[in-house]
Amino acid sequence: MWPLTPAYPELCAADVDGKTYDYIIIGGGTAGCVLASRLSEDPSVSVLVLEKGRVKDNFLSRIPLLSQNFFFPFLQVVSSRFSEPISYIQNRAVRLWTAEGVGGATRINGMLLTRGIPGGYNQWAQDFGLTEWGWDEVEPYFRKSENAVGRPGAVHRGHKGPIENRLPATVLGCLPYVVRAARAVGLPVHDDLNDPEASAQGIFSLDQTVDAGGRRLSAYRAWLNERIANERKAHLAVCTGVIASRLVANGDGTRITGVQIRPVDAKESRREYLARARREVIVCSGTICTPQLLMLSGIGPRERLEPFGIPVVKAIPAVGANLSDHTSTAIVMELPSKHTFHCLDNPLVFLWQLFLYLFLGTGLLATACTPQSIFFRTGTVDEKTMTIKARDDGGSDTMDASQPCNIPDIEIMINPVNCLMEAVPNGKSLFSWYSTLVQPHSRGHIELASTDPAAHPRVIYPMLSDSRDIASMRLSTRFSMRLAEEFARSGYPHPAPLTVAPGMDMGYLDSLYTKEKPNNSWSLWKQHRVPDKVPTVNIPAPVPARVLPLEKTTTSTSGSNSKTEKALQSQIREINWQTVTDNEIDQYAKRVCVSSLHISCSCRMSVDPREGVVDQKLRVHGFENLRIADASVFPKIPSAHTMAPTVMVAERCADFIKSAWAERKGK
Repeated sequence: MWPLTPAYPELCAADVDGKTYDYIIIGGGTAGCVLASRLSEDPSVSVLVLEKGRVKDNFLSRIPLLSQNFFFPFLQVVSSRFSEPISYIQNRAVRLWTAEGVGGATRINGMLLTRGIPGGYNQWAQDFGLTEWGWDEVEPYFRKSENAVGRPGAVHRGHKGPIENRLPATVLGCLPYVVRAARAVGLPVHDDLNDPEASAQGIFSLDQTVDAGGRRLSAYRAWLNERIANERKAHLAVCTGVIASRLVANGDGTRITGVQIRPVDAKESRREYLARARREVIVCSGTICTPQLLMLSGIGPRERLEPFGIPVVKAIPAVGANLSDHTSTAIVMELPSKHTFHCLDNPLVFLWQLFLYLFLGTGLLATACTPQSIFFRTGTVDEKTMTIKARDDGGSDTMDASQPCNIPDIEIMINPVNCLMEAVPNGKSLFSWYSTLVQPHSRGHIELASTDPAAHPRVIYPMLSDSRDIASMRLSTRFSMRLAEEFARSGYPHPAPLTVAPGMDMGYLDSLYTKEKPNNSWSLWKQHRVPDKVPTVNIPAPVPARVLPLEKTTTSTSGSNSKTEKALQSQIREINWQTVTDNEIDQYAKRVCVSSLHISCSCRMSVDPREGVVDQKLRVHGFENLRIADASVFPKIPSAHTMAPTVMVAERCADFIKSAWAERKGK
């Protein structure tokens, strides 16, 4: 907290027990902050926010670059859970990071404000019958939420909203050569990804939600900060450190009359409190916890509730179904440290950058790690040359962003840092081409693991379970290797060798991923697994390499590191996008693919109650006063980072609620 600022008015469960509020918002994350702020603009209504985490806002947690590091010790809001093992990727359990605190994932995310192309929302309207969610309907809400400080003259951007966004404070010297590489493969260059007139495919600069002082601008700081919470505390209550354990329905199961809550404190975790709702209850608990709460309340698939002895209040088959996420696979090359964020490993460089941040609010610490992204559609790639076709085989324009047929299904994030889940030895400074499936076909679901609301539900995670996604991942990874090759010959004045990529020795790669170390995702999974449900990780033998194997070198003596590295680099030089095989790409992806943490769609919107959970006004089918407003309602995952679309959903939900109750007053 800043000096002389009143403390954040956090309440506890006992403070709200037995009280009645006009609106109860369950979840103080991204959507919850937006919704609470918008509804409490009216001082005549009372609003209660229930949040599992606390505020826990401090100076270090607001530094953009540091706050993206999930292992950073001062990020007290960081939380994670593991999926169930996934057979295709060697029974690995995917780690799903999030934040438990006011502001939710915007406290730790990449701070990238990306809407997605207009065609994506037009597809919601055309293919799903959601006529109130086409581009013309949602676009005003993107503008309403933002203040595009970095683009003051852009008429297609908002300039009066709470969430400021800017271009990166510092441009690393490697980035102009990335643009050259993108041009060489046929990708147009655009300054603003959120310009609806830009091409559907290309390389784009990305806006980052950072304020004028270089601080992370989370949903908490933009919509529900100390000033707002204190000015409105007479009618806005923020209750933290509590879990919603059950929605309380009326006798005929058509209205929610209250919410049962429990403190997260272990000493009081079994004590139940009740907050009552006069008008509406809005669930904003996120893609995993929203369906969990509904099922604990008897709302969901009958076959998932009855085994736990939960009385069925409303049988809605789609609760927890259709789970979707973006899946990423990085290929990594080595660059001089001055052209990557690894330069901060040098204490002198770090001290200089800290000086720039503290006194000027600029420098590397004031930026996110993804300054640019490439978006393209796999169907437009000439597989012989790995270049983008501006027109398809039928002569149609592949760049028209208004058309659903041109929705990009691949994003390659440009990350001048190591994006593998493990550290690569010998202190290399790394640059990642982070290839991501942004229109996956694979679907998973959420199941209850227990009737305990504090227990993690089972996440049946949708990673490469559909053969179409495997094919897309192969092509996008090969395309990333093509870009890396173009980068190296673009005039870049330094060597840029691939360090970790498909075709490398799998024994060496496995040695990086299985070595016991504190932050190793494999060892962490072993520590958190449920023994009777999760099998021991069984890593298949490496696929025979076509190039120099490294097993003997890597296992000989402790002094063999330089020898190993020379052999590895010799091997990597023999690999390129043309010679690497599909099998080598598959074996590589199985080891390094991860969630891009945009999990969505588990309570999706639909006009048909048999296929979805909420209607176009975000009301849960069959209930008068229960809505959902978070990423779980997306009918299909956007080709975008999900912060901006989630904010848009919350902004629309606030207006739906205000309009509905204004109409009632009028009558």
